[in-house]
Amino acid sequence: MSFLEVKNIVKSFGETEVLKGISFDMDAHSRLALIGKSGSGKTTMLRLIAGLEIPNSGTITINGEELTSDKNFIKPEKRNMGYVFQNHSLFPHLDVYSNIVFSISKQPKKMKMDIAMSYLNMLGLEDKLKSYPHQLSGGEKQRISIIRTLASKPRLLLLDEPFSNLDKNTKEKLKIDLKEILDKEKLPTIMITHDADDSFDLADEVILLDEGNIVARGNPEDLYKRPINDHSARFFSESDILEKNESNEKFFSNYGLTEKRICIAPQSIKIAEEGTQAKILGHKFVGNGYMVKLDIMGAELKMFSIERITNPTINVKILEIISI
Repeated sequence: MSFLEVKNIVKSFGETEVLKGISFDMDAHSRLALIGKSGSGKTTMLRLIAGLEIPNSGTITINGEELTSDKNFIKPEKRNMGYVFQNHSLFPHLDVYSNIVFSISKQPKKMKMDIAMSYLNMLGLEDKLKSYPHQLSGGEKQRISIIRTLASKPRLLLLDEPFSNLDKNTKEKLKIDLKEILDKEKLPTIMITHDADDSFDLADEVILLDEGNIVARGNPEDLYKRPINDHSARFFSESDILEKNESNEKFFSNYGLTEKRICIAPQSIKIAEEGTQAKILGHKFVGNGYMVKLDIMGAELKMFSIERITNPTINVKILEIISI
């Protein structure tokens, strides 16, 4: 039996159907990312799991316990879930210690201090124990918010865009810290994000939502390297999707392709002495190298290169062509 089961969830706001019969499950100790562009339904799905919204129909169960259905609805405070909000939601009038132990206020004083310090020490924030939220950076506020949620020992952790509004360096450090915590706690986690890179770094499995439907599901590496449809190809990578036409017919014929639509990732194209000739159409600097635009027998494709290519033509080999 799966740890979490979501079955046939439908949710509308007025005339707008936000989720259209969503079903998925997850195992205990796994980390799942719900990913999609704005308006895809990912935030609504997270709030439904937390009990902050009620669906039009469908069921949500954890370990066989029915949390949401046509017959039952368990209130959010009775679900034993931890929800880390996008805006931190720290109490501004309480110091870090008081924020962390707020949900475990009935525990003995020593136990509360031990719990707070164990997490603060883990993240190198022990000197922030008596600081107030206005004295913390954005990354520190998010860490404290996560610690406060974990202190209550939830059975499921829900993260709402945990890396939004953070600069790149702070974001990367928080990812490392969060992964360390989740590895240690072995806590089932669902994260929502619009950034594919975030899901690659933290999730064991990714579900891509688009207009209220699940359009792709799998582990991050497979979705990146072997997209199953247009949605995953365009969302997770800069893969090119080619439809056979008069201008690229020679390309399809040369590679013996009978499919009408194919997908080729930039990383699948490599320079090779014995390869097919490609014309350089342009370069785009992407930080760690260049995205090179090529014309291969009438097919316009992108190739990643660490170095800028100065020759007008090169020979290339295509390692993988995916039919979609």
